[in-house]
Amino acid sequence: MKIRNRGSETEPEVIIFYISIITAMIIAYFLTYMEYWQFILIAGIIPGLFNKKMKRGIYSGAIGVSIVWLLYMIYAMVTRNAYTNIDQFAGLIFGDTGYGWAIVILVFLLGALFGALGGSIGSGITIAIQLRSETLESDEKNSKTIKKSS
Repeated sequence: MKIRNRGSETEPEVIIFYISIITAMIIAYFLTYMEYWQFILIAGIIPGLFNKKMKRGIYSGAIGVSIVWLLYMIYAMVTRNAYTNIDQFAGLIFGDTGYGWAIVILVFLLGALFGALGGSIGSGITIAIQLRSETLESDEKNSKTIKKSS
């Protein structure tokens, strides 16, 4: 049985991960006030570009966007009494009031999912670019060795 060494992660990767979460939070904050909420994918794509591993890209987008959306919902419920409207909306869906918490959880999960999707797209772009550059470098080396042997 092989035991994974959790201390093998390099320090710069961890710092980049935390920076990408903060970047996702800042971008998500500004994109929350846009007319189309679907642009929130951008808040996951850009931090996902910073991470070399897909797992970190997904987590950075999901954590950043979900924290901002959760704080925004809490702020709206406290200052504008938005929970009353959410509860009435849930009453239209479920047939009875008192299910506003389900809508709040749904919105939180949608934010996390959209952030994770954007993070995976951004991280996938980074991985694809790295693979392409490695392939081009190996092709150049192979062509040089073929020319030398001829």
